[in-house]
Amino acid sequence: MDPQVPRAAGVPEDPEVPGILHLDMDAFFASVEIRDDPSLRGLPVVVGGAGARGVVAAASYPARERGIRSAMPMATARRLAPDLVIVPGRMERYREISRQVMDLLRTVVADVEQISVDEAFLDARPARRLFGPPEEIAGLLRRRIRDDLGLPSSVGGSVSRAVAKIASARAKPDGMLIVPADRTAAFLAPLPVSVISGIGPTAVAALERIGVRTVGDVRDIPASTLTRAIGPQAVQVMRLADGTDRTGLGRRVRDKSLGTERTWDEDLTDPQEVRRRITMMADDVARQLRRSGFSARTVVLKLRSPDGTTITRSATLDQPTSSGERLREHVVALWERERARMPRVRLAGVRATHLAAAGPGGEPRELTGRSAGWQDLETAMDRARDRFGAASLARGSTLRNDETVRSEGSVRRDGASRPGTDGRRPGTDGRRGSHFQG
Repeated sequence: MDPQVPRAAGVPEDPEVPGILHLDMDAFFASVEIRDDPSLRGLPVVVGGAGARGVVAAASYPARERGIRSAMPMATARRLAPDLVIVPGRMERYREISRQVMDLLRTVVADVEQISVDEAFLDARPARRLFGPPEEIAGLLRRRIRDDLGLPSSVGGSVSRAVAKIASARAKPDGMLIVPADRTAAFLAPLPVSVISGIGPTAVAALERIGVRTVGDVRDIPASTLTRAIGPQAVQVMRLADGTDRTGLGRRVRDKSLGTERTWDEDLTDPQEVRRRITMMADDVARQLRRSGFSARTVVLKLRSPDGTTITRSATLDQPTSSGERLREHVVALWERERARMPRVRLAGVRATHLAAAGPGGEPRELTGRSAGWQDLETAMDRARDRFGAASLARGSTLRNDETVRSEGSVRRDGASRPGTDGRRPGTDGRRGSHFQG
């Protein structure tokens, strides 16, 4: 922890101060590409695969104005915007910038809980003595990110993490919205119930059947009726609806997840090739866990066919792990059970869920000599990859007979090598922050 961060100021954490902030980078992948290549500014830019089966991973706001959204087939995006600029993704670059963003946040706020490559929750309450009320802290963070990194961001603030996340989404793009404690219920009341994290299409349909379409409708429904409709989630939904939720940072580690997925231009039809790809994904997820200091109780395999049929299967482990060997074992077993139902694979993903902090000593060592040996090997591989690059080592089982491991530089759409931080141009703050007034 940076010794200059404001926790030392000793300001008590007042649960009624809307100091739980959710900071979300705006169109992060696309914004990084535009920052690195200013000639893209103002154009409909998407990040993703340009092939026939390519999918939009991120879209700039000019592209969104044409109706283009993440996860949209690239062919559809091209029809909506014939002048679309497609840029291949550069995950290592995005992770590098993400680390810079998180490091910057920690120079102002001690408690930063990163939840993805482009977003984080922060508890700004202890920083008030040095930097002022939460809205001033949020404004300071946004200015620093814009001025130092040349990127836009949006911030929501509330007395709870769930409402802060909803507020940041309402503030986009490049905005800020702070919801005072006594205005929380009024802020949420007219919003569709689907804004609540964890309420998916199935739960939305169940709620609509009992007359619940907005968050405000929840207050008119008996708790027993709500529980029958959506199960244990009802308690959290009721707390949000009446404005009494005060969930802060560090209390929902089990709901976190880490993972990776990929869509291919050419469908995978060889079961052994699918097995090879998901094995590589399991290794990548295990490394993410170790780098983040987490162990996972559950591993999830996601498969999608060319017609859009999606299969999601999970396996629960006997104890949390960050071992690539154990994740691979379960992912491969899930694939072997489902391979007959999925002769052609367009998308595959591996995700680790139900996470627990591994603690200062990491997870408990496995008792068997074979597993302990794998743990030692994976630790050594992590160190080598940190020193020589992620592509410097690979397991033999993940290589095709005709394949060698190599690290390639990224290429711009015109074939020239990508700049690093050159050409950075700070954005302009075109929107003012606000409080919700009801």
